[in-house]
Amino acid sequence: MPEFLLEVGTEELPALDAPVLAEALGKFLADSLRGERLGFQGTEVYWTPRRLAVYVWGLAERQEDLVEEVRGPAVAVGLDEDGNLTQAALGFLRKYGASPANLKRKRVGEKEYLFIEVRTPGKDAREVLPELIPQAIKALPCRKTMRWDSSGIAFLRPIRWLVCLLDGEVLPVELGNLRADRVTRGHRFFGPKEISLKAPGDYPDTLREARVVVDPKERAEMIKNAASRVEGEYGVRALWTEELLGILVGSLEWPAPVLGEFPGEFLDLPAPVIAAVLHEEGKFVPFARNEEPASVFLGFRDGKEDEKGYVRQGYERVVKARLRDARFFFENDLRRPLTERVLELKRIVYEARLGTLWDKVQRVREICRHLAEALSLDEEETGALDRAAFLCKADLTTEMVKEFPELEGVMGGIYARRSGEPEEVARAIEEHLLPRTRADDLPRSKLGTVLSLADKLDTVMGAILIGEVPTGSRDPYGIRRAANALISLILRKELVVDLFPVIDALVEFYPELPGGKDPETVKGFLLERLRHILRDDHGVPHDIVEAVLSVPKGDFLGALERARALVSLRGETSLAEVVQLFERLRNITKRHEGEAFDPELFQQEEERELWREYLKAEGRVRQAVAQRDFSAALKALLPLGDPIHRYFERVFVMVKDDRLRRNRLSFLRALLSLFLEIGDLSKLSV
Repeated sequence: MPEFLLEVGTEELPALDAPVLAEALGKFLADSLRGERLGFQGTEVYWTPRRLAVYVWGLAERQEDLVEEVRGPAVAVGLDEDGNLTQAALGFLRKYGASPANLKRKRVGEKEYLFIEVRTPGKDAREVLPELIPQAIKALPCRKTMRWDSSGIAFLRPIRWLVCLLDGEVLPVELGNLRADRVTRGHRFFGPKEISLKAPGDYPDTLREARVVVDPKERAEMIKNAASRVEGEYGVRALWTEELLGILVGSLEWPAPVLGEFPGEFLDLPAPVIAAVLHEEGKFVPFARNEEPASVFLGFRDGKEDEKGYVRQGYERVVKARLRDARFFFENDLRRPLTERVLELKRIVYEARLGTLWDKVQRVREICRHLAEALSLDEEETGALDRAAFLCKADLTTEMVKEFPELEGVMGGIYARRSGEPEEVARAIEEHLLPRTRADDLPRSKLGTVLSLADKLDTVMGAILIGEVPTGSRDPYGIRRAANALISLILRKELVVDLFPVIDALVEFYPELPGGKDPETVKGFLLERLRHILRDDHGVPHDIVEAVLSVPKGDFLGALERARALVSLRGETSLAEVVQLFERLRNITKRHEGEAFDPELFQQEEERELWREYLKAEGRVRQAVAQRDFSAALKALLPLGDPIHRYFERVFVMVKDDRLRRNRLSFLRALLSLFLEIGDLSKLSV
């Protein structure tokens, strides 16, 4: 079966954008092939800083024939009284080139219609692909675009060449002023400038001969293996971050390791400072020995090995100069205690409508007070938390953080210790930005966790209340990221806290502006992010997510626990029985609001029997919910099954007596509220 290769050659792409574009290209192309009925066995995505490529193997030579059933006129219109075809039916047949023998009769709803089966022959893959490829390239999600010639094509970087091979044949694909060819390009600095590809399957090996490793996984292994050799030789441990590895993989076509060393006199600098200097611009891998910084580092050049050591000398010169700068910043910052810097925050605008960083700190302190109460912190912990909140943004005024913004919080903790602050305060400041993403490390201390929650909640609330709700791909304040991190922190640390009362209590600390939003918008936004996290990070099925979130609650951990309880009972008949009971109660009470009822008005034994079972179930359900045992709460509802069925068989709810009818509906509504402790069970697919 045919093989296909698409390569888009560009000027150097930003290191972290290239993999996003490559995966998007592979997905769009695969989806388009399926949509065009062109089957294939598999795809492989390749990319480097100068190219995006998709290799497809086992591609069908032709589209599958399209078979459609087309509805024509109703039988009453298409056939006369004797069963002969009318002009309407004949016109329908002529339109599709069909004969009367092709007609079928089918009932749709209450009417019967005439149908024919229309078969559209599939096209050759050579005809289909040239139409798909320009669409796939133009659909790639670029943060910014540029134009570079008269064609009007816009992309993240100029596109310089295009390869489109079906087996050994070049497809006639045009993109702006470019026309596809079989010629690709080797490494920019060493290797053949142009290479003619014979077949798609030769692509990785042919490019490797031209000193280009097109497989990003292979480049990552080359980089990691180089670091492993340094670890073994020097007895050190590489300090990797995902971002550092991503930048190195995304900026090199042929990684050549360069080992360097800086003077030991700089080892007295804090380890995060040394790491920040070496991580700067994603160039160097730092190492540690016995959890302390080591003086060796690993850089990479794109191309030949550094046989004469010139590149090493250049790298060492750069690192030494930056470490000297860092020492100057560090020593200069230490001349003033952290507490003296806090008032400077009044001169730094956080957001024009939300005030200065000083204003943000005051809001964070207020949020901390509410969270401390909700999380049952004692008086000493609450005092330390307020002190940490007061100081948490002071390091933004330091030279070190201005030069290395990624050290925000980290330097605050270091400077707090040097200023004589208690360890728990310094640790909380150090951890208050964690996690920055859903997969990031979590704060380890209790105070760091609470301060992190407060800081993120202020970020989300402030932006939304002034009207900056993220829409589509627009999220200039990073609100989605902050909300995701906040929710992940609650779920991963298993924090029992209801955020909704906290949000309601804090609204007064934010400005009321034209176009601003209300607290319900904040809650709805957080619930929407929780919906995504439950599905994507915790693998909760869609219907269960909808069931537990249909009753909005600010206890996000409770939503996860209720979901897990439903997942554990998935497939059991007991869950189906509970769902059936819920639906019967909901259907009859959906237009009734109140839950206050008087048992004295019960007239039939079935009412009194159900009331007694309700009282038993209510106690068990409320106790189980209080203990956060939602599986037990679900099981406590099961004994209600038979009494509810008997009730509906023998008690007429919608009686004419208004007082009696309302009492019965209120009783059933109260019964329904027990089920709603878990969620809207009608959303479940059982």
